[in-house]
This record gives sequence, C-alpha cells and structure tokens, in this order.
Amino acid sequence: MLAGSCAVASSALAQESQASEREDSIEIISISRKRPESLQDVPIAVSALSARDIETAGIERPGDFISLVPNVNIVDTANVGDTQVNIRGIVSTRDAESTFAYVVDGVLMTNPNGFNEELLDIAQIEILKGPQGALYGRNAVAGAILVTTTLPSEEFEGKVKVGTGNAGIQRINGIMSGALNDSMRGRLTASYNSMDGHYTNVLTGQDDVVDFLEDTTIKGRLMWDVSDQLTLDIRAGMSKVEGGAINFNAVFALPSFVNAFNQPAYNADVNDHDFIFAFNVPGENKQDSTEFSVKADWDLDGYDITGVLAYNDLEEYLLSDGTSASFYGYELTPQCQTDRATLNNTPAALGGANRSDLFGDFFAPFGVFPPGVEFTGVYGPYTPTSCDGFQYQERSQRDFSGELRVTSDDDDADIRWIAGVYFAEIERDVVVAYGADQGQGFLRQAYVPPTGPNPTDLLFDDTFDTSVISAFGQIEYDVSDKMELAVALRYDNEERTVSNNVPNVSSSGLNINTIGPINPAFNANPNGIPDRSRSFSHFQPKVTLSYELTDNVNSYASYGVGFRSGGFNSIGTQATLDFWFNSSGTGTPGDAVDAKLLVTDDYAKEVTTNIEFGLKSKLMDGKVRLNGAIFKTTVEDNQFFEFFAGPFGLLRAVTTIDELAIQGFELDFTAEITDTFKVFGGVGLLDSEIKENRNRPLSVGNKAPQSPETTYTLGFSYEQPVSEDYWLTTRVDYQYTGETFFHTLQGEQTPTIWDFFGTLGGGVPPGPHPQNFDNAARDAFYTLNARIALEAETWTLAIYGKNITDEQYLQEVIPAPEFGGSFLHPSARAEYGVEFTYNF
Repeated sequence: MLAGSCAVASSALAQESQASEREDSIEIISISRKRPESLQDVPIAVSALSARDIETAGIERPGDFISLVPNVNIVDTANVGDTQVNIRGIVSTRDAESTFAYVVDGVLMTNPNGFNEELLDIAQIEILKGPQGALYGRNAVAGAILVTTTLPSEEFEGKVKVGTGNAGIQRINGIMSGALNDSMRGRLTASYNSMDGHYTNVLTGQDDVVDFLEDTTIKGRLMWDVSDQLTLDIRAGMSKVEGGAINFNAVFALPSFVNAFNQPAYNADVNDHDFIFAFNVPGENKQDSTEFSVKADWDLDGYDITGVLAYNDLEEYLLSDGTSASFYGYELTPQCQTDRATLNNTPAALGGANRSDLFGDFFAPFGVFPPGVEFTGVYGPYTPTSCDGFQYQERSQRDFSGELRVTSDDDDADIRWIAGVYFAEIERDVVVAYGADQGQGFLRQAYVPPTGPNPTDLLFDDTFDTSVISAFGQIEYDVSDKMELAVALRYDNEERTVSNNVPNVSSSGLNINTIGPINPAFNANPNGIPDRSRSFSHFQPKVTLSYELTDNVNSYASYGVGFRSGGFNSIGTQATLDFWFNSSGTGTPGDAVDAKLLVTDDYAKEVTTNIEFGLKSKLMDGKVRLNGAIFKTTVEDNQFFEFFAGPFGLLRAVTTIDELAIQGFELDFTAEITDTFKVFGGVGLLDSEIKENRNRPLSVGNKAPQSPETTYTLGFSYEQPVSEDYWLTTRVDYQYTGETFFHTLQGEQTPTIWDFFGTLGGGVPPGPHPQNFDNAARDAFYTLNARIALEAETWTLAIYGKNITDEQYLQEVIPAPEFGGSFLHPSARAEYGVEFTYNF
C-alpha cells in the first residue's frame, strides 16, 4: 500500500509540473475542521457530494450516498431507525451509541436512530473517515458525516417535485424560501413519501405490509441577522414514519442435523435462501420525531463566537411476530392448536394441510404438524401461526444539548485556533417484550398482564440517563509557507445511569419455557432491581502534519484517538443467558450447552487509535482530482452487537471484542474528460483481524464483522445541451461490495441449545450439535443505478432506476450461534420511476 501511495505521489508530481493553474468548475468548500476550507486542502480523508451530485445521483436517504463511498457501507433492516454504518471496519452497534458523529448544519445529533431520515433540500454532504473525536467528540471513533442544508434565499423562490414508480412509490415535496423582512430569511420544506414495498405476505396476499414505508416530514429554517455582527440560525422539524419491521427469515447452520435427518437444508448457504414472508402479527414500526435548534454566530474583532442549543424527541415502537415456536413455548395454547389445524405443511397423505407456500417443503427445514402431534415439529420463527408469540420493542429518546466555541478569524494568520465546550442530557427508554399471541389483537405497550389480549412473558424495560460534558480545542500553525501543524485535544466525561421499569410479577404461564419472574433478574433481587451507574471519560488527541508538495499536490500525516462510551445492557440479560447457555452445575439447561459466554449487564468503553498518511492532488490543469490514503487502526473493546435466540425468545446484547486491528487503503478520483463528460470512482481495501476476544476466543484471527475486504465504485455523468433551452443529463453509478461476514465466528464450531434438547429425547438426537457459520457469509454483490433527466430553465423531467439489474443479495445476516442458525433480511429489488420538478 505504501509503495502504491508513493507511486501515485510521484506520478502526481510529474503531471503537476506540466500543468498550469486552473480553477475547478465546482470548488467544494469543506467545513470538516469547523471553518471553511478547500476540500483539496483539508488534511482529512473526506468524500464530499455537492448539491448537483445529490440531484443527479437521485440521493434521497443515507443509504443512497453511503453506497458511493469506498470503505463505507450501511445495513438497513429491522426498522426505519435501525441502520448500521461501517466506516473503515468500525461498525455502528445496535442498542449502543453510534460510531460516527452526525452533524446537520453545525448541530450534533445525539440519537443514532435519527440518522436514517429523508434527505431534503441538501446543499452538501461530507463523509469524514478515521477518528474525529478531537473536534466532534463522543462516538466519533470511525468518522463523521456532515450534512448542510440549503440556506434561505434573499429572493422568493420555490420548488415542487412529484414522482411515482414501481413497488407503489409515490413522492411529493415542496420548498418555499425568501426574505420575510430586511433582516430575516426563511425556508420551509415539506415532503410525503410512500412505498408499498418489494415483498408480499403470502398468508394474506398483501403486497403493502412487509417492507412498506410512509414518511411525512416538515422542516423549517430561519436566518435572522440581529445585527451586523450577530446572526441566528433557527431550525425546526417534525416527521412521522410508518413502516414494516423485523422482516427476517431464519436458517440453520447445524451440520449434525444434516446427517441425522438426511436434509441439506439444515446447513444451506444463506445466499441461496428463498424468502417466505407469512407472518400473522402485523410488522409495525412507528416513529414520531421532533427537533429544534438555535445556532448563534457572533462576528467579533479577531474571532467568532458560536453557540448552539438543540432539543430532539423521538418516540418509536416496533411490533412483530416472535420466535418461540421453535422451542414449543406456546405449543399447548388454544390459539396455537387452532392455527395448526389448517396452517401446517404436513403432506395431505399424512393428514396435513400441505401448506408448503407458508413454510416451505416438509422438514426442509421446517416441519409443522397438525394438532395431536405435539413437541415434535420444527416450526421456525415469524410464522403464520400464533405458536411463535409476538415481540414488542420501544426505542425512544429525548435529549438536550449545547455547544459554545470560539474560532479565530483566518485573515491569513500563521496561527488559527478553536476552543469550546459541549454538554448533553439524554434520556433513552428501551423496551424488549415477548409474549403470547392469542388471536385477540395486541396492546402496544411494554407490559400486558395475564388478563390482557397478548400477555407478556419476558420483559426488559429500562430508562437510560446520560450526562455529557466536554471541552475541546485545536491550534493550526503554519510552520512555513508549505507546512502546517495542527494539534487538537478533547476531554469527554459521561455519567450514565440506568433504572429498571419492569414490575416484579410472574409471567402469564402460557409459555412453558418462561415460568417465574417476568425478568430473571428478580431471582437475585426479590426486593427490586437497583439502579446502576457508571462514569466513562477519555482524552481524545489528534496531531496532523500537512505539507504542500506543489501548488496542486498536498500530503498529510495524522495520529488520532476516538472514544465511545461504555454502557449497560438491559438488566436480566446476563441472568437469562447464564440459565440457558452457561454451565452452573445446578441442573439448568446451560449445563448441557456450556457455551462459556462472558456477556454481562454492562460493557466497557471503546477506544480507537489511528495513524494515517494521505495525498490530495489536482492534475492535468485541474481536470483530474486524485486522492489517496493509507491507515492503520487499533480498536480496544470494540462494541459488538450479539443476537441470542432460545426458548426464552430473543435477546439483544452488546459485547466487546477486546482488540481489533484494521489497516487499509483508499483511492478516489474525478476526471473531467470534456466540459460535459465526467468520470469518477474509488476503491477501498481493508485488512482486519480480531486479535483478542475473551467472549468468543475461537474468533481470534478472523475478520472484523461486517467489513468487506474490497469495495469500489465507478460512474460517469454526461450533461449535454439538446437545444438552446434544454439540457440532457445522464448519470450512472456502479458499486461493488466484497464478501461479508456479520459475526466474529466465521466457521468455528461452538455449542448450541440443541445440545440441551438432545438430552431430553424426542425428535432431537443426542448431541453434540455445534453450529458452523461456513455458509453464513454474504456473497459479494454489485448494484447499478442510473438517472436521465431533461432539464429546462424552470422544470426537470427525470427517469431513474436503482439496482436496475435486479441484483438479489442479502441486506443482513444476523448469526445467533447458540440458536444454531442465522436470521436473514433481503435487500430491495429493482426500483424505477419518473420524477417531475417545477421551479418558481
């Protein structure tokens, strides 16, 4: 990698010596160091998209622009707010803090679930790679994403865009902007977006209940010039989102079952899975969000003062089918018995209903018997019967934050500086509940008593309170006309407290596997579960040395540290897993499994250290931009989401990978072949290795989860006048993502719950029955997007396509080792449509 980088530098210098100065047609101004600078001068690996790029690429949601950036990818599955972004091998973690700073118009957004939103009226997007904690603070261990919306205009203007497409797509949004008086300018944006989805519930025949989406968003921005020196930037917005939830299928990874039952489906390749969505519980995700912020900029003599206050409120719940049928939890309930009479895939010759359309072929791998044959079938999760129960979740957060910083004027000074303080108060409610589906509907609340229509049998319900205070600063010193030294430092401190909200009551008794307290933590705390508190703090330094090799070629070297706070799993997590999976010598099911898990009810802070060398160049008279970087990153206590399935239902927990080593290379380019034809692309290479992992020691030597070794993009845009009044614009984007493992275990065999069931007799033969995830990696895939638009002075007519080759690939694989299988989510199929925009 280093040799390649040197070769690029040598070539760049040779070409630059023959080139004359040329101003770029569109010069992107970066705000990555909290002051305006040319993108090519910033000593950070930054990928940026202008407003024109956003328009011609048809970018509407975060996944659209993330797919254009090498060494950055996204998973978008369980619900609208559940996105996992991977930057250089460091991935966001479900149920924990984000791994990147998300900043909109200079305001840091504190709720990770608020990232996956409609992108409306965007002027610029920047993706910063590598730890950015020194300036952006907590959780920026992998990077930062900066979104800048369009400023209110002086003159009145507006825009209306309507669109329609396949999968029931309907879109309409409008913008109005202009001066309200001599000192105020406003901008209002409203949007409605709906989609039926690409998949059908074969039980009901409905095509708008699986991956559907309905999003209504309104945002406003007001710029008030209070005086010649003071400007207020006031932002407010609200959105209501409804969509599908938990659209997964399950597959097994049990080689012993293949031999015992002579059925290859018990260890099939996840990429060959044929999806069947046949749930009877409506998959629902509803999300209501409100945001408000005020940013004050005060221009004083020699320096500027910026103050930010922000408030956000997000209320969200999920309802979907459960998983308990695999372990016969609700086998004997009246509703399960009734459902199995007609909803089974037993062949008609054996007295069954032969519903292979709902479950697949008999015992391939699922086999559902009619009533009378009990505790014998393999039902699977998310089925049309009530035998699997239901699950209900809440992810709600309210937060108030503020920042005060002082920034020196540039004025061509040799020393430039920034200093500031930041605070945040965050309250987050997390609910995970499982219970019985009695065919009587569902109360959408954390706890439902035994007398209710859907009684709760297992409940995790906690309120997390976080107080953050930090101070930061940066000095940029021009050592010479060509060399700059930048030193930044930040100190963050977080006080975190969690309170249990679960009532001390017994489960309903309907689930034969969860008899006792509704939360296992009450076994050790009969008088009530106490609050838990911890403090996490860390210094985050960054040192950068940049050197101008020539007028158009810049190089840099940097050392940086990022910090992500530790936290708490829901109380009862460790007790549940110990009972079912870890040996205690007291006759629990865990004695037969003996998984030796080290999952606790809390987890440590994560610290990322990065060393990087980069090069940025403008070549061939400025017509070519070529940027590259090599980096080496060490992550201590990398927070990793683990998914557990068993007789208790489902359980989500955050664990840590003790040490993770990542190194990589990136190269991106833009070349203006002619005044109307532009080619662009990039490549990202990652080499990652788990160095230590006490929770999963067999995973040492494996790749970082969710981190493909190779990603690359290639595209072109062509803008050509077809007459004096019309332009034809074409853009095509190709993206490639290499093979991806989603777990630390990547072929190593570990115990499963079936070792316990093998001791009970019945349909499961004696063990061992270890899992093997050799077949659980997602295959490499590519997507191809295109957009063609006819543009006039006041209107644009465009046709577009996403994934136009209809590539069928997995969006996510969630391995559950102790279950002995994985949960799969498919990606969107081909999407195409037409849009009309009118400007006034």
